[in-house]
Amino acid sequence: MRRIIVLVFFVVYQSNAQGTHQITGQVLDENGATVSVGDVLLFKKGTEILAKYATILEGHFALEDVPYGEYLLQVSALGFESYRETFSLTGDRQFSISLKVEATQLSEVEVVAAKNPIEYKSGNIKVDVQNPYFASIPNPIDLLSRLPNVQVAPDRESISILGKGNPLIYLGNQRISMEEFVALPIDGIATIELINNPSAKYEAEGRAVLLISLKKNAQLGFRGSVSETASSKQNFNNYLDFNSSYASDDWTFRGNLAYNQLLQWESNSFLFEIPARDVAVDYTVLVPRNDRMQLNAGFGTYFQWNETDYVSLNTTLRLQTDDAPIVTDTFLRDGAEQFIQTDTENDQTKNYYSASFNFNKKLSDSWNFFTGVQSTGFSQTLSTEIANNIDNSEFVIDQKREQEYDIHSLAFRLDVEKTLSQDHKWESGINLSQAKADAFTEVQDLSNAEETIIDFSYEEKLYAAYSSVSGKLSKKTDFEMGMRVEYNKVDGATVNDGSPIVSRAQTNLFPKANVSVALDSSQTLNLNYGRSIRRPDFSRASSITVFINPFLEGAGNVNLIPTRTNEVSLNYQKKNKTLFMTYYQSENPMNFTISYDETNDRAILSQVNLDKELGFYAGVTLPYTKGIWTSNNTISLNYNKLKDGDAGFSSVKPFVYAYTNHQLKIAKDTTLVLGAWGMGRRQEGIFKRNGLVVFEASISKTLFTNWDCTLRFNDITRAMNFEERYAINGVNADGVYYADEREVALSLKYRFGNKKSADFKNRDVDSNLERIN
Repeated sequence: MRRIIVLVFFVVYQSNAQGTHQITGQVLDENGATVSVGDVLLFKKGTEILAKYATILEGHFALEDVPYGEYLLQVSALGFESYRETFSLTGDRQFSISLKVEATQLSEVEVVAAKNPIEYKSGNIKVDVQNPYFASIPNPIDLLSRLPNVQVAPDRESISILGKGNPLIYLGNQRISMEEFVALPIDGIATIELINNPSAKYEAEGRAVLLISLKKNAQLGFRGSVSETASSKQNFNNYLDFNSSYASDDWTFRGNLAYNQLLQWESNSFLFEIPARDVAVDYTVLVPRNDRMQLNAGFGTYFQWNETDYVSLNTTLRLQTDDAPIVTDTFLRDGAEQFIQTDTENDQTKNYYSASFNFNKKLSDSWNFFTGVQSTGFSQTLSTEIANNIDNSEFVIDQKREQEYDIHSLAFRLDVEKTLSQDHKWESGINLSQAKADAFTEVQDLSNAEETIIDFSYEEKLYAAYSSVSGKLSKKTDFEMGMRVEYNKVDGATVNDGSPIVSRAQTNLFPKANVSVALDSSQTLNLNYGRSIRRPDFSRASSITVFINPFLEGAGNVNLIPTRTNEVSLNYQKKNKTLFMTYYQSENPMNFTISYDETNDRAILSQVNLDKELGFYAGVTLPYTKGIWTSNNTISLNYNKLKDGDAGFSSVKPFVYAYTNHQLKIAKDTTLVLGAWGMGRRQEGIFKRNGLVVFEASISKTLFTNWDCTLRFNDITRAMNFEERYAINGVNADGVYYADEREVALSLKYRFGNKKSADFKNRDVDSNLERIN
């Protein structure tokens, strides 16, 4: 608690209208040579209000999300005269700028300044991934763990946003899965934006959106990079990544290939009791060395025949193998007392692919048409051999299991946009998708000479349509209102006898509304309302099981139903400082718990639906930049209450969350980063969870122009242990998940190739992708 207080004090001490267009430019000298480094400032005309800032990198710059208006563009570079131009912005704008050499030559002068890599607007957060600190992180999951309000699960299989739950992940304007996101190369990502109040255009499944934007300026000719990261945690991990692109005036091709050799460490420990059954189980699970091999590959091509019209194809492939011996020590009191040692050998494969085709056509000055189709597949095999040693006798092989899980999805999307006037726009579209899954399990119980076979099939159809209108109510008031309707049909049955296990069809409406008021040139007030739904992941609604110990199994839950949430939020922004608050209420929230299965006389660890969840959080973001120092700070007070008729209820207490990150540009090509985040103890009605504080540091340096080197230290105090306690469904449980996040990592990247720019665009179409893995 003392660390939390210190961190909160440190954070506190550190104390807009909608963007619609992009401004890009090329900067050369009088001889036509590239100006490699400089600053681009965009001011509102006739004022000293800075609207946007960007850096010149290899002769190019880009200013994103710039509203209509009158502006002054100022371009500066060391050794050149500043360039200034006033203009009126009514659409995307491209500049070609020639800088004149200053008459007076300056020698031995070095300009060192810091640019904040995180931008805050209307309650959303946008991160420049090509910032040296973020660009050095070897994989997208680790990158997300460094962002404010983002939490990565101990098993690294999912992410959540504080107060929001699991976000949707979008690449461009379309949804992608976690598998596809993890396969993306960091070097190919330009920005990641956390949208806390998504519009009706986005799928209703989720209360927040992570919007991934790839680099829009690939390079004319051939361009590429090679990066290597050596990481030391409990074990050694290695990441090797290659990215390349080739572009002509109309065509762009890009590809990436990554090979990761990982030795993962995992552990958790639980004590649970079932009073009605008079059983107590105290176990510790250890995976000392999961030998994981990952191969990630991607290919994309893009053809653009004018400024707005294009076709594109994008493919992603991810292959993974796991050789994971698991050691479990279990104390079991079931009448008599037993000490059981379990050795479980697991050989697993996970393969994922996705291919999408896009077509975009601007039909007229006011109409735009987009359509796309996407095919996605995921397959998993798991071979398990289980040996138990009871009371230090000898290990005996009790079970062998063979399990397979396959899912395939096909999706179609169509969107139209109509510019009604300079200040108003109408958007509408449809989504059609179908997913089919099959889960096969064969269990050989050698001790009882029994065999069990379960073949479970699952099919889900989703048909959706949306319509929204946005624009201005007055000179200072913007609005966006929309409605989304979704029809969802689910059928699941055992293949053996065709018995239906789950069958439901539902139609739901999801209204969205946003009003933004510009109080003056530096202050904005946003009010948002939205209704959303969270459907179970396909793999959670299956018959796949995982052996933990003789009395406990991990299992899917085919009876999970969706979670529905209503939410109201308010954001006040003054310059780059933000005050935010949100209230939400959910029905049938999903959480992992241990429950007792009387039929099979065993405990089951699975996701279950609870009755209700409601909560409130309020906080501030306090970014700060001066000279060589830039910092991002967030602090919030959070209240979350979970209720269920079968759970023991304890008191609910609010907790504090704090995040701080400081970047110091200690030399022209050297950046030092110090950061920390933490949260207090959480009492949420059913669950009690521990507090923790995590510290990290890194130093990055550019060598010989094309080499980037970074040394990182993560979870320095090894604080990421997640404890929880609850009583539900007749089970009292108390446990801890140990996360292997203490790390020393060295990254080295080499960049090569030509320096002229060309565009690349592609969208994913399937609205169910995140639920596939």
